[in-house]
Amino acid sequence: MKANGNDPRRLPALSFRLKLLLAMMVVVAGVTGATLFVTQQRVQSTYQRLSEEQFRREIQFFTALRQARLLTVERRCRNFTHDVRVRQLMRRLNADADTHDETDIRLASEKVYQTAEDDLQLRETGAAAVSSPTMRRATFLRLLDARNRVLEPPASVEAGLGRPWLRQRFQQQLSLIASALSGQSGQQVGYLAPRNADGHARLLEVIVTKIIDVRNGEQVGTLVLGFPVPDLMPNPRAAKQLNPEASPLQSGLWLEDRLYSSELPEDLRSKLEADLGRRARLLQRPTGNFLTRLDGIPYRVFYRALNEGANFPPACQVCLYSLADALEEQRSLRGRILAFGGLALLGALAVSLLMSHGLAIPIRELVKGTGEIQRGNLAVKVPVRGRDEIGQLAASFNEMAAGLALKEKYRSVLDLVADKEVAQQLMGGSVALGGETREISVLFCDIRGFTALTQDMDPAEVIQLLNEHMTALTRVVYEHDGVVDKFVGDLIMAVFGAPRNYENDAHNAARCAVRMINERQQLNQTSRYRIRIGIGIASGTAVAGCMGSTDRLNYTVLGPRVNLAARLCSQAGPMEVVIDQTTRERLGALLRVEPLPELRLKGFSAPVQAFKLLEVRSLPDRHASTV
Repeated sequence: MKANGNDPRRLPALSFRLKLLLAMMVVVAGVTGATLFVTQQRVQSTYQRLSEEQFRREIQFFTALRQARLLTVERRCRNFTHDVRVRQLMRRLNADADTHDETDIRLASEKVYQTAEDDLQLRETGAAAVSSPTMRRATFLRLLDARNRVLEPPASVEAGLGRPWLRQRFQQQLSLIASALSGQSGQQVGYLAPRNADGHARLLEVIVTKIIDVRNGEQVGTLVLGFPVPDLMPNPRAAKQLNPEASPLQSGLWLEDRLYSSELPEDLRSKLEADLGRRARLLQRPTGNFLTRLDGIPYRVFYRALNEGANFPPACQVCLYSLADALEEQRSLRGRILAFGGLALLGALAVSLLMSHGLAIPIRELVKGTGEIQRGNLAVKVPVRGRDEIGQLAASFNEMAAGLALKEKYRSVLDLVADKEVAQQLMGGSVALGGETREISVLFCDIRGFTALTQDMDPAEVIQLLNEHMTALTRVVYEHDGVVDKFVGDLIMAVFGAPRNYENDAHNAARCAVRMINERQQLNQTSRYRIRIGIGIASGTAVAGCMGSTDRLNYTVLGPRVNLAARLCSQAGPMEVVIDQTTRERLGALLRVEPLPELRLKGFSAPVQAFKLLEVRSLPDRHASTV
């Protein structure tokens, strides 16, 4: 069911002041929320960009150091492979391997390893060993023969390989790498993690170089150098001197499902290692980054493949960037934004209260004035408090109230000089100059002996008599859906069926006539004037409409049936009602009448059949008693 304005279930309407306050709060809250959202997004994007830039610089720095190392190693390896003694020893080793002379192989191996240590400067110590951050002393050296078999190193080189089965696995790994390198030229760089004496893996950057016999271009062996990865990066102070823009990234290397890092704490390293293990498939891509959370702190993890296309196990450089500072910055900005937003909200509320106070008062006055007009007080006026839009509205309201008062005065006058039904249609514009054919019933009511009755009366007393008489009988006409057309002296002319048709207009006219007789009889018992009336009724077609000029109109009905009703009224005796044949036929059994002799009436060439009305019965669908 649709709720109307008086439905108690309907929510109460909000006041203008409350709406303005709510609107200001929504605007300020929306602006604060949007600012907070944009700021957080900007902080996140800024830290994202900074972390990516720092990772790029880290990669560039690491790559530059690695390339510098490789250039130095390549030069030393080239000098080593060009050494005539090395080529002779390697040819001898290969020959001894074919003859399986173990003693000669061991002696040749010791000599070639000795030459490698000297040529490659593996025994440099002190200042010479640390003078260049791009080249640290190699801690691992292996030589392979032409068949990619690892040559047994002397004890000084052997140190650090650990248990035999671990050593065997590592040497098999070197053989496979050297075998894959046989069909290629140059060098390859990769990463391996052999076990040392205590069983712990030690990460090495391994450089594999082919030893070529320059005489025939054949490969006579393979040189393998290993550098400890943690020692390849200088300490933080040296890194800052080499790279002033060094970042707070914490780096590590991911190899064979393990993370190697000297920068990360053990507990953090193990948790990151477990997380990287779960993302092993993601790490197969050349580069990328992802978000993770370790010990409740968010991190962005960057990774990059280090040995794409090499025959080494896949390795990734992993950098861990803490987002704690970003979150702290966001919290700080959020707190400041919310604080400023709260201050802005309080300021907006204060301004809204001032504005709403200045707006609500004239609006309340307008609402009160509207209520007065609704209750019929058209003399109301509201104060004009300014020249803004509200002031203009108040002035327009006063003008409107004055216009309504004037129109109401005109309407009151119109109701006095015209029937209310006609007046409403005139004001509604539905009645215009001209007429239309309507089926109507016309009633004329005249006072009998009016001239003799009033010839000795004062004019004021005559007016008083007529007003009392017309007021009572006009009320009867309205009760029966009739329209008082005009008053002519002591005569009342009433129309039934125009301007509105009620489908039983003839019956209404007959009942009205009988009721007018009864009303006058009752009035005679209380009034000082004893008046008798005669009534004539005629029904039929007539022209109804506004007659006159465009400046002055008079709604009336014209036609022979109107003239007939006037003539029948003059023929009616005191307190009698005379009707025509058409009215008699339309009502039929509802009437009890007495036929009258045919009447010769002025303006009618043929005799007119008329009837004296004795009784009017109610319509079948009405429960009123017979009049």
